[in-house]
Amino acid sequence: MLVDSHCHLDMLDDLDGALARMHGAGVDRVVTIGVDAASSEWATSAAARHADVWATVGLHPHDAKDRTDELMERLRELAAAERVVAIGETGLDYHYDHSPRDVQRHVFAEQIALAKETDRALVIHTRDAWDDTFAILERDGVPERTLFHCWSGDDAQARRALELGCVLSFSGTVTFRNADDLRDAARVAPLDRIVVETDAPFLTPHPHRGKRNEPAYVRFVADAIASLKNVAPEEFDAVSSGTVARLFRLRA
Repeated sequence: MLVDSHCHLDMLDDLDGALARMHGAGVDRVVTIGVDAASSEWATSAAARHADVWATVGLHPHDAKDRTDELMERLRELAAAERVVAIGETGLDYHYDHSPRDVQRHVFAEQIALAKETDRALVIHTRDAWDDTFAILERDGVPERTLFHCWSGDDAQARRALELGCVLSFSGTVTFRNADDLRDAARVAPLDRIVVETDAPFLTPHPHRGKRNEPAYVRFVADAIASLKNVAPEEFDAVSSGTVARLFRLRA
């Protein structure tokens, strides 16, 4: 059984239907992501209501400009909930620069510290900011359980992340025709350091590009990675699900 390690269930129009289709596709668990105060609250509540949903809480680099002491304290409180498994997504995004870069770096460092303090995994978003992302991790120390979500780097950047002990998560982008760099990164990563995600409702994989993404479609990402790694889909499913379970300390 597969796990969708990263999606935004709060953005889906038909949550119950999406969860039913997820199970029909052989995906039995999903992690819904907090990116700001409202989505972190929603994710925590959804995980408490649904046995197949787990949550993260965090402040996305796009929203780092909204950081307040009160917000950071609320994230700390939410992180204590039993079914909150990680801090993030947090990180750096220099592609859009929706928040000043110095603010992004400060808030990222704060959430690294929060992951350690709360004994939660860390979920990283990074785009066009590899050098600063690695520099902050090396300066502040990588949490024991750290995931790069929606991997967007090449094989050299993948090796650097792997050397830091991180897990790489691949999304539907790995199925895109022009994604050779991502496929090269997947080839160099050990099988037990790879997980898959949808980032739904975004980044719908081939052959459903153009449709709204949902957790059921993580099946296509998993099959693409299994093919790249020359393993049977069943083997990849088992290894990937085990990695997610260890990373996020998921329980039955």
